[in-house]
Amino acid sequence: MSKGQVHIRCSQCGTFNIDTEQCVNCGHALNMVKQREQVRIEVERERVAKALAEEPSAIEKFLQRMTNHKWLVVRLFFKLIYGVWMVVMAIGMFLAWLIGMIVA
Repeated sequence: MSKGQVHIRCSQCGTFNIDTEQCVNCGHALNMVKQREQVRIEVERERVAKALAEEPSAIEKFLQRMTNHKWLVVRLFFKLIYGVWMVVMAIGMFLAWLIGMIVA
């Protein structure tokens, strides 16, 4: 072995490679960090594709229909309910943050 060269054995085909990021025989990534990063990216792509492919729940469909209802009164009622819900959730998040800061 000469000084300064790094010999890495490919985990896929078993070929020894000198100072390369990918196997010269099969093209597999030799750097374990990059292998894990590629796997993580692929899993994330699959998760996003699955989330986009799934159909909305019955409640989401109902709320969507009601916010696009032809009657103005129904639309305003659901927008009012949605606004109140957002305010309640904001207060809840603030209280959770405040308790977290007091405890820490």
